[in-house]
Amino acid sequence: MTTGSYEFLKDFWEYDPTSNLWTQKADFGGAARQKSVGFSIGDKGYISLGSDYNYSYKDLWEYNPNTNTWTQKADFEGVKRNYAVGFSIGEKGYVGFGEDINYIALKDFWEYSPNNNTWTQKANCSGGHSGDAVGFSINNKGYVGTGSVDSKEFWEFDPENNIWTKKADFGGAGRRAAVGFSIEAKGYIGTGSDSYSNFRDFDDFWEYNPDDNTWKQKTSFIGCRGFAIGFSIENKGYIGLGVDRGGNSNGNIFYNDLWEYDPNNDN
Repeated sequence: MTTGSYEFLKDFWEYDPTSNLWTQKADFGGAARQKSVGFSIGDKGYISLGSDYNYSYKDLWEYNPNTNTWTQKADFEGVKRNYAVGFSIGEKGYVGFGEDINYIALKDFWEYSPNNNTWTQKANCSGGHSGDAVGFSINNKGYVGTGSVDSKEFWEFDPENNIWTKKADFGGAGRRAAVGFSIEAKGYIGTGSDSYSNFRDFDDFWEYNPDDNTWKQKTSFIGCRGFAIGFSIENKGYIGLGVDRGGNSNGNIFYNDLWEYDPNNDN
């Protein structure tokens, strides 16, 4: 861990859970930035949106791990924004919500087709998550919850019918900058931060079961932090990086650790 100020970076790394090793790959193809969004479709990865201190971005970049190359694709067609949500369902990617450059909450939602390299606007969600929300998919549905208004709301997106349905509120306190991922047929949300003024970070961790629309608290993460990363590989989840603000805006502790979560050992 380190203390210090923010810096915009372009380096890109691959994690192999079998060997427990990180390998540096080709730098991100666009400008260095923060607050961007990512998703994967098939064997390709995608990164878009975000900003630096002077500019906000709409460019979309595709990463091919087989050739270790980045290719610029069609720009995102909504307004420029930070803190958006991204996930994939089948052969489509989905991006939306977030905040524009004036910190105005956005509710629009967009579908990306890599086959046609096109964006299509989908139904807006009436939820209150705004920016810094969490998104993931389970089977053929997408899920979005929490967010920068200290929201506990949780919504399901059905791409086949293009509709949003409100589900049971997130089981923990409302928060932003949490991590979320899915493992098999369950969703997981944990860590995160509360309002901008309190500088409180969380370590609790929750499991969502879409079959009965319920939340169950699981073993807490190792320490409180916000703005971490979360992803899953096969039947394991991973949380790492992020920042612990220590109850103030000046004592930021930045992490470079990575932790593995096994739901089979957390009954």
